[in-house]
Amino acid sequence: MNTFESRRSVSSGRRLQLILLLLIAWDVLALLAELSFGGPLLKISGDEIGGFLAARGSFSGAALVPVGLYTYALVRGPLRHRNILWVAVIEQGAAALFAVYHVALNHVAVEGGILPLVVSLGLLVLLLVSMPRGQVSA
Repeated sequence: MNTFESRRSVSSGRRLQLILLLLIAWDVLALLAELSFGGPLLKISGDEIGGFLAARGSFSGAALVPVGLYTYALVRGPLRHRNILWVAVIEQGAAALFAVYHVALNHVAVEGGILPLVVSLGLLVLLLVSMPRGQVSA
């Protein structure tokens, strides 16, 4: 491997580490929304869920699973764990899709779906643009 390829690999790894940190922060924020139930992040009013992160709430702590996966990939090296990056792509795509779905069916207030939709789509684009290509170097 020449110097240029080595620098490109390090740069790609650093970019993916930053994206993993953003993903971890986003999922930790979802967990905080669940824990602060009734606050400005997540609240139920009648038959509608509201708050800034209404579309991210699962009430089950399910965001702990991706936080664990992303932390593992961050520590062990994102270039070695591309499968976890694909999990992130699926998670962010699903989060965006379900935010739109629940707003469209009036399960979630519009303002509760905007932030989750925008952030999930932004993270999805970052992941897809930064996804490593080619063979993994051992």
